[in-house]
Amino acid sequence: MGMILVVDDNGDNRFLLQQMLSLNGYSVISAVNGQDALDKVHNTTPDLVLMDMAMPVKDGWTATAELKAESRYSHIPVIAVTGHTTYNELSRATAAGCIDYLEKPIDYEVLVNKVAQYLKKNEKQLALGA
Repeated sequence: MGMILVVDDNGDNRFLLQQMLSLNGYSVISAVNGQDALDKVHNTTPDLVLMDMAMPVKDGWTATAELKAESRYSHIPVIAVTGHTTYNELSRATAAGCIDYLEKPIDYEVLVNKVAQYLKKNEKQLALGA
């Protein structure tokens, strides 16, 4: 089905997202901050990343921008998972390379639909060599 990297400094949030995704057959790995996320991407190459934006060590904006700057990983869709949903914050996430966002608290149906949508879209793009 796909491997998803869940990045969040809050253990309860990571656990909740992992449970929601696992119930839908996804393999899930997790990271506790942006630097940990980059390390996990380099070791596992997930199919999609759910990235918290406000984290210590390396925030989600910085980690996403660094990930997207690496041609080997730039195809991986990154969805911002955030409580920061002002226009400026969402614009900042888009500028960093996020393709969409999920607002905290997470709505289960929205999560499942967006993950499926972007995994399917990414599979088609990779098949076409885009």
